[in-house]
Amino acid sequence: MRTVEVVRPMNIECDPVVELDGAHDPTPAATVEIRGAVRALLDQWHIVGTAAEDVLLVVHELVANVVDHAKTPFRLAIKLCGSVVQVWVRDQSRRPIVVRPLDPESLRGRGLPLIAAIADNWGCQECSDGKTVWAAIPV
Repeated sequence: MRTVEVVRPMNIECDPVVELDGAHDPTPAATVEIRGAVRALLDQWHIVGTAAEDVLLVVHELVANVVDHAKTPFRLAIKLCGSVVQVWVRDQSRRPIVVRPLDPESLRGRGLPLIAAIADNWGCQECSDGKTVWAAIPV
């Protein structure tokens, strides 16, 4: 196992951040609700096809990690910066994220490698009351 290096989140001037519905409970239902809200936002931004599916997959994996591992209330924020969608998921767990080697026999453990494969950049910023995992997805 290896822990992801803590990096600073993206700091690019662009469109305002859209925070989706404030705090969410760490439930599978939240994953479905957020996916619908993000899809509607991508439609407003005229992001469709494979680009939209890439963003939705990254959002799903980030939220699923909170539901499965952090198990704390969380917030999701998203913004469009030119040809990049930036996503942040902030939870209240101080437990660091861990990227495990991909095991083809396992049914789990593919989320962070998927995010790394899709995103131009991603990382985690830890703080005293939780962490923010973020990704920049090209569209």
